[in-house]
Amino acid sequence: MNIAIIVAMPEEFIAVAKGLGSGTEENLGRLKARSFSCEGHRILLVESGMGFDNAARAAKSVIRDLQPELLITAGFCGGIDPELQVGDLVVAKRMVIIAENGLEELPSETPAAALNFAAQQAASGARVFSGTFASTPVITSKATLAEVLADRYPCPVVEMESAAMALIAAEKRVPLIALRSVSDPAHEELGFSLDEFCDSSLRIRPGRVLLTILRKPRIIPQLIRLAGNSRRAARSLTGALEQLLPLL
Repeated sequence: MNIAIIVAMPEEFIAVAKGLGSGTEENLGRLKARSFSCEGHRILLVESGMGFDNAARAAKSVIRDLQPELLITAGFCGGIDPELQVGDLVVAKRMVIIAENGLEELPSETPAAALNFAAQQAASGARVFSGTFASTPVITSKATLAEVLADRYPCPVVEMESAAMALIAAEKRVPLIALRSVSDPAHEELGFSLDEFCDSSLRIRPGRVLLTILRKPRIIPQLIRLAGNSRRAARSLTGALEQLLPLL
């Protein structure tokens, strides 16, 4: 099968690539991309950058140039459900966009193989869930999202890219699987905004990170904790894809 996997950040790219084996660098314009042969599939791994616009552009480019039979959006997320722990895996069963004008549910349909994978993993005792992906065009607190979602949506998590890719995939009639590993649980509200770390394209810049730390040294313990959480989430994501790909 011809599969494209799109991630947002370098740490996610590394985690996914680790489970795919040796690969070959590919030229996809300004996007970082690497191709793999894994479990009988031809896979293109692409790093889009964070945010709705970057994800949409990457999905359009990948679908136009690769014409994949399946699109996978993978990476880290924040837990909104207080039961979710760092490293838990969530497969999107439902998907919503939450913006200033309210909530919009997308008519997305997850391939059965992904939902079966989540159910089988959960039945074996693994912390893998089918849930709701809440995508936000701008960085939004988990407390605010929990109020909007209330009890209507099971096992919600927050991230910024999957809904954008789902819209493009639906338009082009490409099946999509959204898979995320929890890097920060519901009670962990950031003491800073990711906007402070990023340029206008939502790409993290080391200089802006350093400047933010100098202005807000109190966030250093949280950054250290989040770095450890991201490593756990990365291991979980690597393992999940290693188990999912043979089932596709």
